[in-house]
Amino acid sequence: MDKKVDEKIRIGFLYFEEIHHIPHFIGIASELSKNGKYEVDILTYKSDHNYLYGLIQLLEAKNIHVKPLEQPLFRKVIDKITGRKKPSSVYLYRKHKNLFLTYDALVFTEKNHAFIHKARGGKKKPFLIIANHGAPGRGYSFQPAVKLFDLALLCGNFYVERLKKEKLLIANHAIIGYSKFDIVSKDKQDTPLFNNGKPTVLYNPHFNKINSSWYTHGLNVLEYFYNSKDYNLVFAPHIYLFNRKGFLKPSIIDKKYFNAQNIHIDLGSIKSSNMSYTLNSDIYLGDVSSQIFEFGIKPRPSVFINALKIPKDKWKNDLNHRFWKTGEVIEVINEFETALHKFEEKKDQYLATQKQIFTDNFYIDEHYSASKKGAMAIDDFMTKKNTLKPNKL
Repeated sequence: MDKKVDEKIRIGFLYFEEIHHIPHFIGIASELSKNGKYEVDILTYKSDHNYLYGLIQLLEAKNIHVKPLEQPLFRKVIDKITGRKKPSSVYLYRKHKNLFLTYDALVFTEKNHAFIHKARGGKKKPFLIIANHGAPGRGYSFQPAVKLFDLALLCGNFYVERLKKEKLLIANHAIIGYSKFDIVSKDKQDTPLFNNGKPTVLYNPHFNKINSSWYTHGLNVLEYFYNSKDYNLVFAPHIYLFNRKGFLKPSIIDKKYFNAQNIHIDLGSIKSSNMSYTLNSDIYLGDVSSQIFEFGIKPRPSVFINALKIPKDKWKNDLNHRFWKTGEVIEVINEFETALHKFEEKKDQYLATQKQIFTDNFYIDEHYSASKKGAMAIDDFMTKKNTLKPNKL
């Protein structure tokens, strides 16, 4: 039965992850909250959420309601004993299942929607919407479970074509652009970290233990720049590397690197998620992190560490390593400066590739922001909802 005319459509944005997810949904939530037809909630875990509240204030999204959810008591006890920084989403889903099922639609930035899909059974609601956190990189972005979403908000043409190729593109999808860029443009982060006139390198290793350069090369990278008289280094790894259960502790990094005048280490602050370092660095050094695609907003030299020593003829035509086409690929950090010289020699080629990949990845509308287009797509979807059937695998 349809809602009464004066009854608002309830949309819940699920935020159970680390802070790097916030810029990917908060703009869309803000724009949707300004549409009088909707009641917009952010369902999250209990925390101070300074970054989240700060952006809500910045965006003047007065109609957004943040609803912190309690963990089960036994989990709170366990988390306190183990020192866990963030509650497990698994138990939040279980404890608050009935609450989630009261919404007309739920928006995810992570592919952890299968539980709600199963819980709703044969019912249409809540509709499940994905607003991905980050640009499509490796195979992780292309899991069969994406077919369980009822609406996909996609950042650009490459994503659509790759989903189509993998037979994962659902009927209800919209190309909206990259809403994180909307947030970055409003939340200006243009203060340089160093004033010594030296170029700044951003080292941004992934957390994935198999592909990340950190586990085999990370300390060597820090030592290389510790001894360098020519470069500054920002070490800002993927936030999960030092902030996820089962991963690393800061104590493995020698204090001398924290104290070095030309090295800045950030293992998970707001600045590691709001493109502060991406915008204020001169050179990118990474491995398989899709953050290189964000770095492409302002084309600059990039170098990648091939931690697994994958032969070039294997990776050059592999879409999962598409980002390696934007710079030089090395196998040990001592090749870094040689790689920069090679980049300079082929500068026009690399910068053209970076611009093309950026254009393919991120659709930009001349009239509407990505956040606005996301809200419009949700509104359009919810308007025609009665003609839809829930997606299945």
